[in-house]
Amino acid sequence: MVLAYLFAQLSLWARGKPVGLLVLGSANVDESLTGYFTKYDCSSSDINPIGGISKTDLKNFLVYCAEKFQFTTLRGILAAPPTAELEPLTDGQLSQTDEVKTKSAP
Repeated sequence: MVLAYLFAQLSLWARGKPVGLLVLGSANVDESLTGYFTKYDCSSSDINPIGGISKTDLKNFLVYCAEKFQFTTLRGILAAPPTAELEPLTDGQLSQTDEVKTKSAP
């Protein structure tokens, strides 16, 4: 999120615009209630449009929009495994998802 703020300001500075941009967050209420977040992650933002919505309700809304309004790009979002991306990729693939715990080091 630090980079999101940096780019929000740099994009205006590069265009000679004097105003600031708001940074949108993507944390949901489930993450807040369970404490599943890290400092300076998707919960650090100016506005969090889905901050009061559960994962289940958000997923149902995305399915509705994909079907009702034919937003085909939402299908890729729905198919993507949820991950905090805290671990590096292994052979180009995700090594950790939110639902699966990784093995602890011995």
